Amino acid sequence: MMDETARLSESALTTLTPETIDRLPRKPGVYLFRDAAGTLIYIGKAKSLRDRVKSYFIRANDRDAKTQTLISRIATIDFIVTHSEKEALILEDVLVKRHRPRYNVDLKDDKRYLCIRIDSRHPFPAIQFVRQFQPDGAFYAGPFTSAESVRRTIRLLHRHFPLRSCSDTKFVQRKRPCLNYEIHRCLAPCVGYVSKEDYARLVREAKLFLAGNREGLVRSLKQQMNAAAEALDFERAAVLRDELKAIAKTLERQTISSPARQDMDVFGAVRREGWWGVFAAFYRQGSLMGSHYAEVEDAGFPEAAFISDFLVQFYGRNSFIPPVILVPFDLPDAAILQEWLAEKRGGKVTIRVPRRGEKRKLLALAEENARIKFETFKRSRKDPVAELKTALGLPKVPRRIACYDISTLQGHETVGSRVSFLDGAPEKARYRRFRVREAAPNDDVGCMIEILLRSLNRDREEGVLPDMILLDGGKGQLAAGEAVLEELGLHEILLVAIAKGRSRKERFSDYFLVSGREEPVRLDPHDSVFQLLARIRDEAHRFAITYHRKRRGKTALDSRLLSIPGIGEKRLKILFQTYPSLEAIREALVEEIAALPTFNRKLAEELKTRLISEEREEGM
Repeated sequence: MMDETARLSESALTTLTPETIDRLPRKPGVYLFRDAAGTLIYIGKAKSLRDRVKSYFIRANDRDAKTQTLISRIATIDFIVTHSEKEALILEDVLVKRHRPRYNVDLKDDKRYLCIRIDSRHPFPAIQFVRQFQPDGAFYAGPFTSAESVRRTIRLLHRHFPLRSCSDTKFVQRKRPCLNYEIHRCLAPCVGYVSKEDYARLVREAKLFLAGNREGLVRSLKQQMNAAAEALDFERAAVLRDELKAIAKTLERQTISSPARQDMDVFGAVRREGWWGVFAAFYRQGSLMGSHYAEVEDAGFPEAAFISDFLVQFYGRNSFIPPVILVPFDLPDAAILQEWLAEKRGGKVTIRVPRRGEKRKLLALAEENARIKFETFKRSRKDPVAELKTALGLPKVPRRIACYDISTLQGHETVGSRVSFLDGAPEKARYRRFRVREAAPNDDVGCMIEILLRSLNRDREEGVLPDMILLDGGKGQLAAGEAVLEELGLHEILLVAIAKGRSRKERFSDYFLVSGREEPVRLDPHDSVFQLLARIRDEAHRFAITYHRKRRGKTALDSRLLSIPGIGEKRLKILFQTYPSLEAIREALVEEIAALPTFNRKLAEELKTRLISEEREEGM
């Protein structure tokens, strides 16, 4: 991507004189502003690096307060030259996601939206929900803004169109129908209970339903109902009649539609009181299929620049890109954005500002939604991360918070977890799991000390230390944390423990122990700071429990297989390198297992006999 990379030295650019800025090249690229501590505070793209950076310092006093604040904090400038403006846009998106500078647009939600996928290239396609749209020829519906929306839609699909939901691997391995067949949620194509033609008809109808094509779906079902009635198959006709009623009731909720039955996203925005409110409406085949609302702190940049940055982050994280995108402002870099989005989508993308007609009405509706939502959330709009400093009496605002938890069961398989939150949002890339190696299994404090030492030493090597550590526990855990920070000399890291109330009156009220303070801090459970810290603690607990269950299940499975004569650690490893699960081993042929390295037919027969016997006992 890049044909030249350069960095101006801190000493050369500390004073930001016209001479040093003039040394920047007149080439497209990305510029990075750093403060005196070397922290990245803003990343931007430019068609000409010299002209764009110079524009910040021309009549700087006439700019708004936030832009002046940004300019006043710039100490050094880095830059990366690219081949083209489009490459600069892509690189900017990658760097902003990685570093999340203070003054860049920050959506704080790095999840990809879920889509429903049906791959018609398979003779019996499954209904799947995925987070990654691929131009692979499969049918995609979405995006959906929550997993619950996807599951609700899939339940509806299975009720009316009983298509399979199992993986292709399970599909080819099945010898008998699964539970979904018994409850009439699948036609069991895995065992040949439905023809390819009938299954293909259901797939077509499901696609019509997901695309919002009410007329085509209803027309198809009516034809089938009439045909069943003429053939005197009244039971089938009644089923189709009830199906028509249910589908009509579901689809009648889609009262807002777009012209020409297009797939498009429509963005409305409002800018007030130091914030942006952005409402996105998702239209699929003319019907409003979902929406998303986000609030972003206003960094003081022009409207078009904000919307451009917003789209880059939004579609950099979102998996589905429609062919038409409507925005409220003309974007000077629209051509570059369209080219980038077209490459991601695998087809043409148009960004437009509608001036009249139906599309203008849809944009006005999105802007009205943005205004209403902004006013609705106005009174409750708080930044709990910023309020942490005041609520707990901390010397600084902790942007990155790491939370640790220990999980054990009767002293066995003790494990630890570390989750990381940046600016109040989960930082999944920095989640870590630990197996306790040295501390006694029942020694919670010793286990916490071991996990903290290993984790913080690694963080220091990586150069990414947390601003604050949150421990799930009382004074013992707090003392353990203090001992570790003292030993490592990490005195700048804040330390807080969250503990359960012990008296009957406080039974449901957690409180907080802050290192260096004698008295605990008690917060209203409805307070945003309390809820943020409780959410972080609960996420660490969930992450630890999930790992513990996985370890416990693996240990139990290993012990069952190791109890079979002739199966040792080496052969156990070979089995799980070959077969993904115990069920796969059960369904494997004796000849297949006997052909594995170090195995023989006698051992394979013994293994199969033992596993089949256990399966029968479990089913009794």
